Amino acid sequence: MTHETPGRKRLPFLIRPTFSSKEVIRMEKIVHFLSRALHEIAQVILFAMMMLVVLDVLGRWLFNSPIKGTVDLTGLLLTVTIFFGIAYTHWKKEHIAIDFIVDKFPKRVQWAFECVINLIILVFMTMVSVSLYQNAQRLLQSNTLSPDINVPIYIFVLLAIAGTVVFGLTALYYVVHYAIKVVKNA
Repeated sequence: MTHETPGRKRLPFLIRPTFSSKEVIRMEKIVHFLSRALHEIAQVILFAMMMLVVLDVLGRWLFNSPIKGTVDLTGLLLTVTIFFGIAYTHWKKEHIAIDFIVDKFPKRVQWAFECVINLIILVFMTMVSVSLYQNAQRLLQSNTLSPDINVPIYIFVLLAIAGTVVFGLTALYYVVHYAIKVVKNA
C-alpha cells in the first residue's frame, strides 16, 4: 500500500513516521527543558565546587585548617557535573565531530547518518543507564561510603543515571527528528 502523488513516489505507509508535528514539538520542548535544567544544575554544582576548593585553600593557608572531605566531595560532584552536562551539550550539537566526509553527501544522506548515529547513542546510553543502576544497587547493598565524609556513593551514581537518561532522550528526539526529515524529503 503506497501513497503516490503526481511526479513523486512515496514510501510505503507502514515505514513512514506517524508522529504528528504537535507530538514532535511537545517532545522537543520536554527534552530541551530536561537537558537545560540538568545543565543549569551542573553550573550551580560547578560554582559550589569552586567555592569549596577556594575556601579549603584559604582555610589551609590562613588558619592551617582545611575543610575535611573537600577532595571526596569535589570528585563526586565533578562526576555529577559531567553527567548533567552531556545531554545539553548534545542538544546544542557541541560535541567534537569529524564530519568533513559526511558534509560532502547530500542533505538527506547526512540526516540519515545523524539518525543512525543518534540511534547508536540511544542504545549505548540505555546500556550505560542499566549498568549504572546495577552498580548503584550494589553500592547501596554494600553500604559503600566515601572515605572522608562518609556520604553514600550510590546517591551520586543515581544522579549520573539522570544525566544518561536525559542524554538518551535527547538522542531519541534526534532519531525522530532526522527520520522525519529523511522520509519527508524522500
